[in-house]
Amino acid sequence: MNIIQNGIRLHSTIENFFEEIQINSGTTHHSNQEKSKVNYLDWSFVPQYEDDAYVVHRDWRKLSATEIKSLRATSNRNYYNTIYVGDISDELKEIFDALKFKECLQPKDVHECMKRDHDMTLKLSNTMQTYLNDFANEKPFHFHFIGANLPNIDMVAADNTMLPPDHQEEDKKCMGIHNDGAEPTSVHATYKSGNRFTINLGNETRYFLYVNLSLTQAFNMLKEKLGISVEHVDLYNISKLFFKHFPDYPVIRIPQKPYQYYIAPTDHCFHDGSTYGMTTLDVLMIYFGKFQY
Repeated sequence: MNIIQNGIRLHSTIENFFEEIQINSGTTHHSNQEKSKVNYLDWSFVPQYEDDAYVVHRDWRKLSATEIKSLRATSNRNYYNTIYVGDISDELKEIFDALKFKECLQPKDVHECMKRDHDMTLKLSNTMQTYLNDFANEKPFHFHFIGANLPNIDMVAADNTMLPPDHQEEDKKCMGIHNDGAEPTSVHATYKSGNRFTINLGNETRYFLYVNLSLTQAFNMLKEKLGISVEHVDLYNISKLFFKHFPDYPVIRIPQKPYQYYIAPTDHCFHDGSTYGMTTLDVLMIYFGKFQY
């Protein structure tokens, strides 16, 4: 059993929350593991991955009592050292139901739902602003994204900015477990970047995968093992370096059920989303800010 360090912790008021969280034995280069296949509507393909992508082992198991103690947030929670999971309000659920996101079959359908009912979309925007004020620490926040991923992809994040506007789903190259870089900053400053508030608008449970280390901790482990200096590590190579040299460090898998949200410092930790095992579209909405509760 691989030992996890005390790092980025978890907080939730959901009953039996930690009983459903799982942990695995680490990661491997994507070429070493058979990839899940997408068979959905007219799509039938094996997702592509970037050359340096690392993926998670699928040997998930329940957390031990010691691991729960290491992961459970107690005091001193803030926006960069804690991941939060909860259920959205009933008012928001009713608005999302009215917009019929759960009926979307293809990624392009998501924006059609919003175009179809202008008044309800406006109500959603205003209600989200009010709702998120309670999480925002009196800091600014903004809408980032609404869209969808296809089902049964091990790790869904892909850099679409490198693809032409008319790209197809099978053209995407998944990044594997990674850290975001929303701001041009150093490894040691990513805690300042804020976090994301992500809502599952689909029909099935999706998963948020993360390594419970801050980027600072990951850098310090690399420095101790390799003797490297901060000049040799940046936001673009730290994930590749870490998973190459620490393949046995476990990954945590958090189930995110329909109409649940997670808040996570995705610039400050290694992570990804997963639709592995799903059979319907993965619809999600994301805001950026410095959220916590």
